[in-house]
Amino acid sequence: MNGNVGVGERRVIEIISSSIGKRCYDDVELVRVNNIEVALKCDMLVEGTDVPRGMEPWQIARKSIVAPVSDMASKGVRPLYALTSLALPKGLDEGYVRSIARGFRRAEMEFNIKIVGGDTNEGKELIIDCCMLGMVEEGSRFVKRSGASNGDLILVSGPFGYTKAGLKILLEGAKAEPTFRARAIRSVLMPKPRLRFGLMLARYATSTMDSSDGLAYTLHEMSNASGKRFIIEHKPIGRGVERFARDNSLSIDDLVFYAGEEYEIVATIRREHLDEVMSISRLTGCNAMIIGRVHEGTGVYIKDEYGERELKGYGWEHLA
Repeated sequence: MNGNVGVGERRVIEIISSSIGKRCYDDVELVRVNNIEVALKCDMLVEGTDVPRGMEPWQIARKSIVAPVSDMASKGVRPLYALTSLALPKGLDEGYVRSIARGFRRAEMEFNIKIVGGDTNEGKELIIDCCMLGMVEEGSRFVKRSGASNGDLILVSGPFGYTKAGLKILLEGAKAEPTFRARAIRSVLMPKPRLRFGLMLARYATSTMDSSDGLAYTLHEMSNASGKRFIIEHKPIGRGVERFARDNSLSIDDLVFYAGEEYEIVATIRREHLDEVMSISRLTGCNAMIIGRVHEGTGVYIKDEYGERELKGYGWEHLA
């Protein structure tokens, strides 16, 4: 390292993308095979950075599938097939491996996909890499992270704050009343991608991303990609999150905007499509809400009774 600060994940992506001549990056890639467009996504789960204390092996395996499913959902892509590669440390008993297999099977059934193969290797800790293939359904469309226009509404598929609260409870022993505690921990151990909502939303959205790197980071990525200013007028605070923040002397903004791994969808839509999108939200069991509007300009800002203030764009980043 020569005493220098190491490069972060996003700079690594920039360097490699530049070297292979790739200029536009999105969460899912479309490739054309003859006359058929196929969507591809890979995602790697590493035990040391992605698995909190208390997660069972079958939940780890399920989570490794949740991540690419969520990205595909946010793009309007139906996931179909997956390849999963595992690095396993020596000394694991057969029960542990069977639990991983049970998690893969549960994910197959839950998301209606088929794991068709993969690879195994030896490693110092558990690593699962999932490569997923999907397709855009007839009558739908692939939605990029760019595409927002002035006047569009900014929407999220559900409330935020539970995941970081759950991690605070699991890792730091934060205080929480029983109902909130159960919900927050479940959001960490059993994350739920918004697959049905994303597939139906695609025909109306002008831009989308999954929020797994944190809401603030996601908003900035979408704002930058579209070259527009995003103004947040309503914080999507989950029920009970404000009380949890007070009881543990935590920042609401930190819980809501800077957590990551919520697997909600962030989207922009035309105002005239609001009724249809909210109907989809109810139909798919989501709690979608409008949190702001798109304006001319750049950056992401929160607007409240005190005026406008910039929302910093950091979020979860490996290697940072």
